[in-house]
Amino acid sequence: MLGSIQMDIKPIIPVLDKKKYRWIGWDAPGHGRSRPPNRPFLPPGYGCGYEYDVKYATELLKILEIDCYTIVSWSGGAITGIRMAHSFPDQVSSLVTWGGWGFVGTAIKNLLKSFQRQGINGIPESRRVELTEMYGEKLLQDMWDGATDEVIAMSETDVYQDGGSFEEVIKNVKCPALVIHGTKDAFFPVSYAHHLNSTFRNSRLHIVKNGTHNLHLRQTDEFVKCIEGFIDSCLHTDQLKLQPNTSFM
Repeated sequence: MLGSIQMDIKPIIPVLDKKKYRWIGWDAPGHGRSRPPNRPFLPPGYGCGYEYDVKYATELLKILEIDCYTIVSWSGGAITGIRMAHSFPDQVSSLVTWGGWGFVGTAIKNLLKSFQRQGINGIPESRRVELTEMYGEKLLQDMWDGATDEVIAMSETDVYQDGGSFEEVIKNVKCPALVIHGTKDAFFPVSYAHHLNSTFRNSRLHIVKNGTHNLHLRQTDEFVKCIEGFIDSCLHTDQLKLQPNTSFM
């Protein structure tokens, strides 16, 4: 939650193969430098902000005249990626999630409530300093409250609760998917990765030993090797071999 290109994508750019692939990172509306306006949480007409992001992500790719791409999505962004893959099967050639989730269980709901009681002081210091520099303390607290409120509310809907209707969306994603997750993810246990992997119709699972929720910043080499190997394997299938090598993060 509340990340940005500056904090979460820029550090791994040096490791990515930029000759073979075109990588595009974005700040979702209200995140990072995609402001103003500020981030809308539970926006009207949408089940959550991650659904709202689908509209803007697809519009951005159209403006860039990119017709086919791999989506690489982190944490709640996995919902955006999954919905894009489901709604635009001709454009999304493959999908990667890391630290992702397809529902919000009771334990996560209770964890988020404890985060709310702590406020932004519950964010690890190094991360909190980065976020405060990006947003300022007042806006960061407002965003933290909004983000946790949103996910708690999602857990109480018939879409994103355990066994909710979003599971049917996951089942009907046609493109190949790669699910990456760390064994020490403090937000979403590795069981959430197993759920995604068993629900997708065509997926593989990669578990990162000792990987945390931001494993891409700590086990960067393993993370990048895994993603690029997956994209390579997809491009060598009959279905994908003629499609451009563009990845959207």
